[in-house]
Amino acid sequence: MHLSNLKLWNFRKFGSSGRIEPSKPNLNVPFQKGVNILIGENDSGKTAIIDAIKLVLKTHSAEWIRVDLDDFYEDVDELRIECLFEDLNEDEAKNFTEWLSWSGSGENAKPLLQLILRISRKGNRVLPFEVKAGPDTEGYPLTAEAREFLKATYLRPLRDANSELIPKRNSRLSQILAGHDAFKGRDNDHSFVDLIKRLNHEIGEYFNGKDPNGITLSDLKGKELKDSIDKLLGLFSNRKSKLSMSGSKLQSILEALCLLFDDCKNLGLGSHNLLFIAAELLHLQNSNHVLRLGLVEEIEAHLHPQVQMQVIETLQKEASSVQLIFTTHSPNIGSKIPLQNLIICQSGQAYPMGPSKTKLEETDYKFLQRFLDVTKANLFFSRGVILVEGWAEELLIPALAKKININLTEKGVSVINIGNTAFLRYAKVFQRQDEPEMKIPVAVITDVDVVPFEKIPTKEIEGPGGVKTNVPLSQLEINDLISQNTLSKESKYNGQVVKSYISPFWTLEYCISLSVKLRKIFFKSVLEALKDQKIDEGVVRLTAYDNAIQSLETHFNNWADSKEVIAYKIYDQILTGANDLGVAKDAISKSIIAQRFAENLESENADNLKTEASILYLLNAIEYAAGSN
Repeated sequence: MHLSNLKLWNFRKFGSSGRIEPSKPNLNVPFQKGVNILIGENDSGKTAIIDAIKLVLKTHSAEWIRVDLDDFYEDVDELRIECLFEDLNEDEAKNFTEWLSWSGSGENAKPLLQLILRISRKGNRVLPFEVKAGPDTEGYPLTAEAREFLKATYLRPLRDANSELIPKRNSRLSQILAGHDAFKGRDNDHSFVDLIKRLNHEIGEYFNGKDPNGITLSDLKGKELKDSIDKLLGLFSNRKSKLSMSGSKLQSILEALCLLFDDCKNLGLGSHNLLFIAAELLHLQNSNHVLRLGLVEEIEAHLHPQVQMQVIETLQKEASSVQLIFTTHSPNIGSKIPLQNLIICQSGQAYPMGPSKTKLEETDYKFLQRFLDVTKANLFFSRGVILVEGWAEELLIPALAKKININLTEKGVSVINIGNTAFLRYAKVFQRQDEPEMKIPVAVITDVDVVPFEKIPTKEIEGPGGVKTNVPLSQLEINDLISQNTLSKESKYNGQVVKSYISPFWTLEYCISLSVKLRKIFFKSVLEALKDQKIDEGVVRLTAYDNAIQSLETHFNNWADSKEVIAYKIYDQILTGANDLGVAKDAISKSIIAQRFAENLESENADNLKTEASILYLLNAIEYAAGSN
């Protein structure tokens, strides 16, 4: 059996001010067998989902779980939680016979178990409540015995794994061991009990000054110690002492055990956490459990990023017989788990990424599994996303944002460099098959990819005698081609929260070169990037490059061409190295240019950028993703 669905009404942030309608939950989260990852920014509702499950099921660690006033949405007087379990086999279903409902009919009928928890409050007092189950909206109370079969395993966030593994009364380790077949039901006949009895006999003999065979020891300091205690006890109560290992029952023996790595001491938090996870997974796989459900908050706690990925890989392979629901803040884990196993929590909703929920095709899942690395996985934690084609855009966009007083980091906006033009695959992550739609604004920044008139684009025509020739396009024809490409990309990418922002001319770099307020800063960055390339290549004589940078002001003052021709020459310098500045004619790395431009833009005056038509699409994209328009 596995938890297939969770519904919440008026629980914490998931609620509404009206009366509870059982057919209209405030949150409806489907889960699948195996691994489920709740992922999202802080306060997105991940912990609330875990806590709701815990309230209904309780946990094997027997921790105290209470309901307080903060669990109620705003000022409502009632909350409701439902958990639906499917795929019960006969051995599991027999424990819940009187509470089962059914899906299908005849030979195809399958048992379901729906748990219902309704909690009310009166003023500042939470009223007594009980978990019910049944096919209707009210259900019937579950017995204590039935509830024992439904406990989940839970690992709290920032867990102190060390304290759970060290010897102490009722330690978590002793609970795990006691529930295993190696110890369960063997309180009196386990070999451990005999071992402790023999050990206690030897300890007692030592303090009597004898070895296990009753022969007097040469070293009688142990006997002297006990005699001193007995002398004092005789004065107090006329009784004698006995020294032994604490407890001779199996439970006491297990409480005296600790779990360590066999090759080191003084373990850190990360190592203790690995031991704790391994022990809990052993407990979860125990055949004695009817429900094998593990709830783990912040699975990455205290773990190095590489170890995080190894743990996730292992859990996916070794925990195939159990169901795991994790929360995480780790992009490492977000990138390692198949996309269809993720549930994105955002804006009071949970969005499963399974094939029936998103617009993604089967091939999209395979593509994203290959290319959704740690950097791109940041998009799952964002309040806004800007998708760009390459490194240059990724470096440029944050610098431009600051010039219009938008700090993308403060706004929680991630600029994701997808490294190609496969925007549609990433965009469809945020497009849903059904309501509710996602609320994360996603801006796609891409080039129109139509070369300008200065490059003299051509078209092929057929002349007299069928001879084909290339003739230049007119400016009007170029404009029509730009319009067609723009409409094509908008219809391809736009939908729900996804909006495309397409360059009005050629490429991003060309549009910046068209900006009167930015072109000089940009061209300076181009020349500085060329010099950086030469330094990287080991060139020693850099005078010509320094002179070109220093004479930039004069060069611009004497540049009498139109702004379109100037923009074309700046961009041609990037693509081919063509220039009349006396420097090497080499193509220049766009990413180095972008890095230089971002640095220069921060120190240069460039105000009122929204008056620059050629870059307005970039600024609009930034504002949309940041929620500023």
